[in-house]
Amino acid sequence: MEENNDQSNLLVSLRVLNQIGASIISEQSIEEMIDTVYYNVNRLIDAYSFAIGIYNPVSERIEYIGARENNIKLPAFSIYAHDRERFSGWIFTHKKEVIINDYATEYALYVPRPVTPLQGMVPASCMYVPLFVQKEIICILSVRTMVKNAYAPQSLEFLKTLGVFISRAIENNRTSSPKLEAVRSVPAHYHLNPLSAREIEVLNLLAKGFANKAIADELFVAASTVKTHTLKIYQKLDAANRTEAIVKAKEYGLIN
Repeated sequence: MEENNDQSNLLVSLRVLNQIGASIISEQSIEEMIDTVYYNVNRLIDAYSFAIGIYNPVSERIEYIGARENNIKLPAFSIYAHDRERFSGWIFTHKKEVIINDYATEYALYVPRPVTPLQGMVPASCMYVPLFVQKEIICILSVRTMVKNAYAPQSLEFLKTLGVFISRAIENNRTSSPKLEAVRSVPAHYHLNPLSAREIEVLNLLAKGFANKAIADELFVAASTVKTHTLKIYQKLDAANRTEAIVKAKEYGLIN
């Protein structure tokens, strides 16, 4: 019974994720995107504080505009991305996410001393997820809360999947100024078994013409793993081959 409840909760989470994703890919600005995500993300995880920090490769700083905490918009601020005494420095060095459930003790896993936020309160729990384009970090997605032990592994997977949509929205924002076309409604059967974050990454690379070996190299996984993801993509999109999967994914607004 517990396993069935877990599966049911996962399906609900994936459906909400896809709803959020479909809504943010047409936003024009980062602040609009943050507004949309902030007021929806708390349906699934405790996001007392939510922020998207955009990496500026010229200044090597992460720029935060429109961050939210306790329903209040925080003043804009920026931090040096490679500061080893901040979580961003650890993230840029290791290219991995940060998850903390007891800030008072677990900060030491990532930085030498407690980090004082430039804006907002010191959290009890927090997660930071880097978003990548062509293996390079383009931004860091973060959620924080005043509650200890707030985030489970599923919370991190949720944030990583959300990050896939946000990465795409940021790229759209950079390459086009007009509003994007409305996303075509996704069939009900897709919501019963949506694509995971990794499957969407594989699908994006398939759409760019990458072969399985090239995808494996790009994502640092085995070619056999890519093949497994590809077969799952076909199944979930009810597609017979790569071309059909790509066409359907574009129709559903899952990829460009």
